Amino acid sequence: MTLYLITFRSLTHAQRSARLLERSGLTAALIKTPPGLSSSGCSYAVTLRSRPEEALALLRKNNMRVGRLFRRGPDGSYEEAGA
Repeated sequence: MTLYLITFRSLTHAQRSARLLERSGLTAALIKTPPGLSSSGCSYAVTLRSRPEEALALLRKNNMRVGRLFRRGPDGSYEEAGA
């Protein structure tokens, strides 16, 4: 199954976003952004197993400050999936 990451600049935004997604029926987990995926140093991410476009639309609709969307490949590396 594919894993998606949505990055955030702050822990607070990531926590609020994860709770919003969970309340909306999307399974989400909070993690520290893997090294190399953030240009701002320390950041946090929310992981999803499916429906990343729906998650992004919901977050934007609720004025959450999302960063970038990544997809994990079969080899464990991440590629930007658009946003």
